[in-house]
Amino acid sequence: METIMGFCPATKSFLPERRLPWAKAGAAVRALLTRATIRAVILYASSTGPSAAEDGDIRAAYEVAFAGLTIAQADVLAAVRGGAYKVRVNYRTSGAARLMGSATGEAVSSGAYKRGRLIPATFDLAHQGSQRVQKIGLTMSDGKVSAMSIDPPAKSENINVPVTLEHLKNITDPLSALLLPAVAQDGKSEAGVCDRTVPVFDGRRRFDVSLKSKGTRMANKGPYVGPLTVCELRITPIAGEMRSESSSQAKRPNGALGDVELAFGVVDAQRIYIPVSLSAKVGYMTLEARLTQLSSSGSR
Repeated sequence: METIMGFCPATKSFLPERRLPWAKAGAAVRALLTRATIRAVILYASSTGPSAAEDGDIRAAYEVAFAGLTIAQADVLAAVRGGAYKVRVNYRTSGAARLMGSATGEAVSSGAYKRGRLIPATFDLAHQGSQRVQKIGLTMSDGKVSAMSIDPPAKSENINVPVTLEHLKNITDPLSALLLPAVAQDGKSEAGVCDRTVPVFDGRRRFDVSLKSKGTRMANKGPYVGPLTVCELRITPIAGEMRSESSSQAKRPNGALGDVELAFGVVDAQRIYIPVSLSAKVGYMTLEARLTQLSSSGSR
C-alpha cells in the first residue's frame, strides 16, 4: 500500500508516513508553487477539442510588477500529446525584488485528458530562495492524493487548520487548477472559463480558487490580440499552512490582496485559454501581471 506524508491533526505537524485507504502503486513526485499571488499569475487555462486533445505546444512569458516595478518573471510551456498534457513553469524574481531577496523555481504538472476533463497525475515543484528552499511532490489518482513528499515539512506554528484525509480527496494541483476546457464535456457547446470553483491542494495547503464573470473586453495590442474574458479571482484558504502578518488575514479570502481581476484569451488553433493579465490591490498599491510573449504550434 502506498504511503503519504501528511499532517497529524492532534499535533498539527507532518508525520513521516501515513497510509491512505485508496492509495495505488507509484512513486511520489515533487510539487508546488510559492505564494498565492505568484500562483494566480502563472496558473494556465487550457482546453482541447471535443473528443481528443489536439497535439500542440503553447509557450508564454509573463512579467509581474508591484507599484510599477518589475519583481518577477515566469515562462510557461503547455504541451498536449496523444491525450496527455504537461505544463512546465519556470519562475524567478527580478528587478527591484532582488534587493530584498532572490528566488527561482520550477513547477511541473502532468496528467490525462479524458472526455473534456483534465485529470492530473503528478505535480512537481523545486523552489530555491534566499529565505526558503522547498521540494514538494504529489502523485494523484482520480482526484485523490495517493502519495506526497515535502522537504522540509511545514512549521506547526503556521498551520491554523490541520490537513485531514478528506482534504486530499476531489482536488487538483495548482498548475492544473485553471486548465479549463473551452468546449464542454458534450463536445458541442462552449464552456466559459469563469463562474466555477476549483478545489486545490498544493502539498502545504488546501484552498479553493473561485472565478466569477465580470464581462468581456478587447485586447488591441500586445502578444495577444482578440476578445478577453474577465473574471474576478478569489482564493479561499481551507486548511494547512497559512502564512501572513496576522491570523485573521491568513484565513480570509485573498489574504492581503484586495479585489483580484484575471483576464483570459483563447488561442484559436487549439481552443486553449491563457491568462493575459492580472491585477490586484495590495493596500494602496497594485500588483500586476501581464503576458509579454506568446507562440503556439500544433497539428491544426
